[in-house]
Amino acid sequence: MKAMTIGNFHVDRVVEMEGPWAELDFILPNCPPDILVDNRDWLEPHFIEPGTAKAVMSFHSYIIHTGRYTILVDACGGNDKERPARPIWHRQQRPYLDRMSECGVHPEQIDFVFCTHLHADHVGWNTRLQDGRWVPTFPNAKYLFHSKEYEFWEQSHREALAKGLEAPNHGSFADSVLPVMDAGLAELVGADHEIDHGVRLEAAYGHTPGACFLNVRSSGQHAVFIGDAMHTAAQLADPSLSSCFCWDPEMSAEVRTELCERYADTSSRIFTAHLPAPSAYRIVGHRNGFKAEI
Repeated sequence: MKAMTIGNFHVDRVVEMEGPWAELDFILPNCPPDILVDNRDWLEPHFIEPGTAKAVMSFHSYIIHTGRYTILVDACGGNDKERPARPIWHRQQRPYLDRMSECGVHPEQIDFVFCTHLHADHVGWNTRLQDGRWVPTFPNAKYLFHSKEYEFWEQSHREALAKGLEAPNHGSFADSVLPVMDAGLAELVGADHEIDHGVRLEAAYGHTPGACFLNVRSSGQHAVFIGDAMHTAAQLADPSLSSCFCWDPEMSAEVRTELCERYADTSSRIFTAHLPAPSAYRIVGHRNGFKAEI
């Protein structure tokens, strides 16, 4: 797809997969039926598949080119990963790296990898299978993990090992995060870390204990990369609706509501992790809530 711009920066979107994924009432367990009825005029067919009420979702990364650095935001699910509890992710064989090369970017050119949080579908391409081992996909990159997020999943991982329990988070900490740490390519950072001038993290806890936004500013333009603060555009109609994947649904709702209220009817663009193409939208006020607008 055509690169998007934020001032003097440009952004590529690298898609792992996109399409109808799951019913809205599965993703949003407390979603009232009238959300779709009252917002069908803008949700269907782009965000919700007519007839099935399935959310149309995308799993993708963004590559931000600042002129100084090339920054990968979120690393999707990855190939060859053992994910039996999520068949759509299990032992994937998708042309993600080919699609990256179509953008003119190769793994060796990535300077930073930033994961908004450490769920399995945001860290998978941190590593790839090579000679039976998980090795960093981006060998020249510094991988940035928020320290609070990393420490939560490390503790969960260690406790599961000690008790002989199933590894948390589909085993992704073991195959997609620890190998990066072991290779010495990771850096644990604070919630206000600045990657480059105008590219700064912001705490957005709720979906996970250490989830962060990434604010990007250039030449008077602003965008915020929100990770999983929003899984479906239906959450704009009622920002209080948290997904079934949220660690703290109430905190997640507060973060999402504040996001909508802060940026509604402004020029700021919201780069989402799971909304379908183009995946970057403006938030505008609509009826008693909000909606997405290109």
